[in-house]
Amino acid sequence: MPKVTVIMATYNDDATIAESIGSILQQDFDDWELIVVNDASTDATVSVLEQFSDEERIRVISLDKNSGSGVARNIAIREAAGEYLAILDADDIALPQRLRLQSAALDADPALAAVAAQVAEFGTWGGPVPGRWPTSDQEVASRQMSRKMPIPHPSAMFRTSEVRRVGGYDERCRRAQDFALLLKLSDRRVRCLDEVLVHYRTQRPVTLSYVIRNGRYAQLARDRFEMSQRGLSEDALPLEPTKSIRTDLASVKSWVVRNLQEQIGSRK
Repeated sequence: MPKVTVIMATYNDDATIAESIGSILQQDFDDWELIVVNDASTDATVSVLEQFSDEERIRVISLDKNSGSGVARNIAIREAAGEYLAILDADDIALPQRLRLQSAALDADPALAAVAAQVAEFGTWGGPVPGRWPTSDQEVASRQMSRKMPIPHPSAMFRTSEVRRVGGYDERCRRAQDFALLLKLSDRRVRCLDEVLVHYRTQRPVTLSYVIRNGRYAQLARDRFEMSQRGLSEDALPLEPTKSIRTDLASVKSWVVRNLQEQIGSRK
């Protein structure tokens, strides 16, 4: 039984998925399996995946219908044999020490439900540029209490038992599913390491409309979580975000701050 199951959902990632899978093959930690769920890709993703058919630690599950990353990841979670679940998107890169350091952190502290690490953004625009997520347990817990994203999902490693306990990803929350999962784990301790362990592919500059849309879906995830905590049934939970001046203003503020930081960083 592998110690770590890496789960990767993919849809039309033929240009990047080989590099992502290659980053797992290059880990300095061997006790892993990789489950790739192909979410009915229409490009050459299938052909790229066939290049790894001889690797026994890699399993590919192909869906007939595009169902979204939440559905794809939940399928991988059900199939996972590992004690821990490591997230890797099909366009990101795990640094060679990632699985070793994060599994060691979870081994050392059985009370932790998840451990993430710093991510460095990169893309056609350049990079990698390291981000700065809080690493003190107090700061992370404070973000959980205030219903903010506590750790970066692209570099997260979870205890499989904890993810299964809360039912995995919220499949009806088509966006912000990563945030919705971490909200469901807000009663558990999570941590973020200081090291950069994942290179996270992004586009720059980020448009204001994109940030506003993400802000609305993040609020939808909060609303669904809070309503479920009050005992409302799944059928009674909202499926679409609503416009909110307060939410949109917060998104505009974060967009301005991000753009200023990127401009300052580009001048260094």
